[in-house]
Amino acid sequence: MRPSVLLCALVLAGTAAFAAPLMPTSVPELDSLIQAEMVSYQIPGLAACVVHGDDLAWHGEYGFARLEDFVRVVDTTVFDLASVSKTATAAALLQLCEQGAFGLDDDINTRLPFAVHHPAYPSTPMTFRMLLTHTSGIADHWPTFQALQRQGDPDVGLRRFVEGYLVPGGEFYDSTNNFCPWPPGGGFQYSNLAIALTGYLVEAQTDSFHHHTRDSLFAPLGMARTVWYFRDIDTNSMAMPYYVSGGLHHRFGHQSLPDVPAGTMKSSAPQLGRFLSMMLGWGEMDGVRVLDSATVASMTTVQYPAGIGLVWFHEYIGQHEVWSHGGAWNGISTWIGLCRADNTGVVVLCNLGAVHGSILGVIAPALFDWAAGIEENPEPQTRGPEPAASIVRGVLFLPGASCREPRTACWLLDAAGRMVTALRPGANDVGGLAPGVYFLAEDGTQNTVRVSKVILTR
Repeated sequence: MRPSVLLCALVLAGTAAFAAPLMPTSVPELDSLIQAEMVSYQIPGLAACVVHGDDLAWHGEYGFARLEDFVRVVDTTVFDLASVSKTATAAALLQLCEQGAFGLDDDINTRLPFAVHHPAYPSTPMTFRMLLTHTSGIADHWPTFQALQRQGDPDVGLRRFVEGYLVPGGEFYDSTNNFCPWPPGGGFQYSNLAIALTGYLVEAQTDSFHHHTRDSLFAPLGMARTVWYFRDIDTNSMAMPYYVSGGLHHRFGHQSLPDVPAGTMKSSAPQLGRFLSMMLGWGEMDGVRVLDSATVASMTTVQYPAGIGLVWFHEYIGQHEVWSHGGAWNGISTWIGLCRADNTGVVVLCNLGAVHGSILGVIAPALFDWAAGIEENPEPQTRGPEPAASIVRGVLFLPGASCREPRTACWLLDAAGRMVTALRPGANDVGGLAPGVYFLAEDGTQNTVRVSKVILTR
């Protein structure tokens, strides 16, 4: 079922349309700000959290994971993460570095079953550090990526993809478009393929990339629902990626590319919060160490003038100095960041593309500002429970405060989002309508729409 134009407008304008009233344990200023941004950017669903050290200080869930059947975003909703995935891939590679498998400035060919060279500079080695700082000279040729885009999991394996892309004679090889015009180490260019190769370097030294990250990273951090492949999770628990066209939200579906380590990780906001807590704890979270403190220090030290550490980027979010990484793809906008000065981390996940202006310009700064003021060891805060639906028999009464301003309006919608009837303050005869689930939509102030569920009975 595709939502009607009216329903889409309500979802966007009502923030978490059908949103619960704020409870005393919530943070009203954060809820209001996030809801307003969802209106402005037409975001169907959003999950966010703030961690303070090892503690989950706050989390908020808004809107819809799936518009078609009104599935709300909850704290366990799993989002496609796009390039936020790269932070986990870097951690996995650096775990092997800690074990003495290689040095960051070693030639990657010492650990590959095939040879990778820049075709114009074949004698210049590519190093592990170059891969993690996007200075390897490997470029993304997007026509190749797009030709391999699939619904569901990729049908090209990781080795086949990176070997076919980087080795002369490979099925995806292009000596002109797959490499930068400068030699390895000679310039910065963000490269998904370089991080896909990073993940394959993990796989070449372990049983598999996704098994290694599961066992050495996700499981120790309590991130059991963090996965790389759709086959490893019930997609009904995931947020559906959307785009907006013609006033409607349309599904992208659950898509993938074969550059798995660079962009196919899936997780929830609180689970990513645990990953940030580990980074804030210099490699340790809840007494479990997954990285050495010196490794984390290197990850969050500028390695190249572009402002990049080892995969992590250095930036300022408002007044806060932050190490971060974002993710953007079809129907996906994600971002994580940590501020050492405040011992805090922030996660923001959305199921709509191209909304980083809102995340970086408004939402993340507000979350860091709020986090800077919390006390040590705060009590976790969250939004309150959903209100029960109103059960109406024959007459739907609206208090005088509702729909009282000339510019406002109230409607009763059916389950498909179609307007059934306009309403007015006072008693409204709805006895002639078929029993079932309806939604009361009230046009409010500041371009918002309040939506509540109504069950009509005989």
